[in-house]
Amino acid sequence: MILSACQQEKKFENGKMQEGLKHDDKKIRVITTIAPLYSFTKNVAGDYADVENLLPSGAGPHEYSLSPEDVIKISKAQVLIENGVGLEKWLDKLVAQGDVHNESAGVGKQIVADSSSGINIISNDPHIWLSPRNAVIQVKNIRDALIKADPANAGYYTKNAEAYIKRLERLDRGIMEITGSLKRKEFVSLHSAFLYFARDYGLRQAAVIQEFPETEPTPRHITDVMNAIRTNNIRVIFSEPGVPQKVVETLAKDLNLQVYNLDTLETGAFYPEWYEAMMRANLEVLKMAMSQ
Repeated sequence: MILSACQQEKKFENGKMQEGLKHDDKKIRVITTIAPLYSFTKNVAGDYADVENLLPSGAGPHEYSLSPEDVIKISKAQVLIENGVGLEKWLDKLVAQGDVHNESAGVGKQIVADSSSGINIISNDPHIWLSPRNAVIQVKNIRDALIKADPANAGYYTKNAEAYIKRLERLDRGIMEITGSLKRKEFVSLHSAFLYFARDYGLRQAAVIQEFPETEPTPRHITDVMNAIRTNNIRVIFSEPGVPQKVVETLAKDLNLQVYNLDTLETGAFYPEWYEAMMRANLEVLKMAMSQ
């Protein structure tokens, strides 16, 4: 049976992560920017923090603009967790001001956690979460931020982080097993989102259709993509759910390619198991497409 996001959240709150009582009745307020960070944070925070994602489920991070309501939400949070690597440029100015006071507590500076700290960054690709190995580092950064904001419950956050990291490590082993047996290693995707995944699992991005996110490619770039497809004997293109398919369909028709959707996880539902579920769904697509 597939559970809805609301059912998943209820299941989480009634499950193993909800242990004991908070030391007091005040939970810390935490804001995350994108769906993967919500999953990571909720798994660590459990029922000891109120976690809210800033972007709505259908809003992508590349072209987002902060609303006055967003600024109020941020100002009321004790912890702000961002992806980093330039993904949230619309947030940079507000964060750079520093000394954002937590209105709900009335005292102290807001803790801003850059989840990318310690990750070996690939230039021009902020999609660090698409490798579970990076996700482990992000979870540790989130754990440290929660402990800093709420040191009385450090043991709880540490225990939850350890349990979740073990799940991410199982996910990593499952991905290694499948990618290691793939017949094909080169791929073409809609835009450059899977470089970390490719680096960690022995794959190679031969070309991307969009040079820049949400921007139509130039005719010259499309010619380069077509040459890369022919040179590498590529038979499939990875597009993305909810993205216009015109250029992809034209390429597929002209070069006799199949089209599959890989989700970049930039948008999604807000429940703790969502990240793992979506990564496994992507893995099944990858297995189907690249075993031919």
